[in-house]
Amino acid sequence: MFSFGKSIGFATATAVAAASLAFVAQSAKAAPASVTTPDAATCVVSPAATATVAPSAAPFATTGATSSAAPSVTPTVTASPAPATTATPDPSFSPTPTPIIKPASVTALVADTTQLAVLNLAWQQPVKDGIQPITDYRVQYKFDDFGSWLTWKHQASCLTSLPVTDLPLGVGITFSVRPVTANAVGAPTTIHLITPTPSTPVGLTVPEQQQYRFVAATWNARTAPKYGYLPLRDCANWASQSLLLRGLTTTGKWHGRQSRTIAASMAWISSTRLRDYLVSTKKFTRLNDTQRAQVAIGDIVQFDWWNTGAEEHTGVVTAIQNTAAGIKIYYASHTAHGMWWSVDRSIKVVYPGATVSYLHLN
Repeated sequence: MFSFGKSIGFATATAVAAASLAFVAQSAKAAPASVTTPDAATCVVSPAATATVAPSAAPFATTGATSSAAPSVTPTVTASPAPATTATPDPSFSPTPTPIIKPASVTALVADTTQLAVLNLAWQQPVKDGIQPITDYRVQYKFDDFGSWLTWKHQASCLTSLPVTDLPLGVGITFSVRPVTANAVGAPTTIHLITPTPSTPVGLTVPEQQQYRFVAATWNARTAPKYGYLPLRDCANWASQSLLLRGLTTTGKWHGRQSRTIAASMAWISSTRLRDYLVSTKKFTRLNDTQRAQVAIGDIVQFDWWNTGAEEHTGVVTAIQNTAAGIKIYYASHTAHGMWWSVDRSIKVVYPGATVSYLHLN
C-alpha cells in the first residue's frame, strides 16, 4: 500500500490525488451501488442486514472504503391462517318439543271363553290415536287370588285381537288392553272373567273316580287332620294321600304322619324321594313330556324347575285336552293351590325351560 508521507513532493502528491479522484469517479460510473447478493442456499436475508460494497478491480487498493447505506430489502411476509370461528348459540332460542298426546282407549273389549285351551280377546281401535299411529297393544292380566299384573308377551301388532293360551282353568282373571304409539301409551280398558272349566272326566274306574273326588274336594285345603299340612311344601304330602285312593298301601318306606311324634317318611313328603319310591315298586312307568299320549287322569306329574335332576314340585293330573296345538295337560296341586294348572304354562311361562315328567300307574 502506498503511504502519503512527507517525502513525496507537492506535485507528486497533487498528481496522486488527482489520479485517485479519477479512479473513484470511474468506479462510480462503472458499477453504481453494486450490492453483494447473499447465497440463497446458505443464507437467510434479514430485513435489518447491512450490505457491503464490493470495489471494482483497481491498480492499487483503497484504504478500506465501505458504504454506510443499507440496501433496500423487502421482507417475505407469510400470511397466518385466520382462527376458526365457532358459532355462538343464541341463548334465547329453544326448539319446540314434539307434543305428547296419548291415544284414546280401546273400546268394545270382549273375551271368547268357549274353548278350553285358548281364550280369544278382541277390541276396537281407539277413535283417536293421538298424533302418531298405533304400533301395538299392550295386553296385561292379573289373577284374582294370586300374583300381580303380568304382561302377555307377543310380537308387536296392530291387530285388534289376541289369542291367550295355557291359562289355568276355573280361575278369576282381569285383562287390560292399552294402545301403544311411538311415544305414548293410552289408558287401559279392562275386562274381568272366569277362565273355562273342564267337565268332569268320564270313563274312570272306581279308584280313579275316588281319587278325582278327593282332589276336587281338597285342592284348596290348608288343613289335614290325619296327615297334617306342610306350609309352602305340602305338594308331595297331598299327592301321596291321593294315591291311597288308587289302591296303594303304606309301607315302612312310604307312609304319612303316624302321630304328632311320628313324622311321615321322606318318600311320602319329598318329591324326589316319592319319584324314586314309586318307580322302585314297578307299578309306575316314568314318562317324559314327549309321551303325553300315554298320560292319564290321576297320574302323578312332577317338575324339575332348574334341571338339576331333582324334583321340586308334584301334582295330580286332572284334565287332558286334545287341541290343534297338541295335547294339553292340566294338574292339581298344593302350594301352589289350584285344580287345573297348565303344564305348558308351568314350563314355558312360570319356569321357562323347566323339565316335566309323569308317573303313570300301570
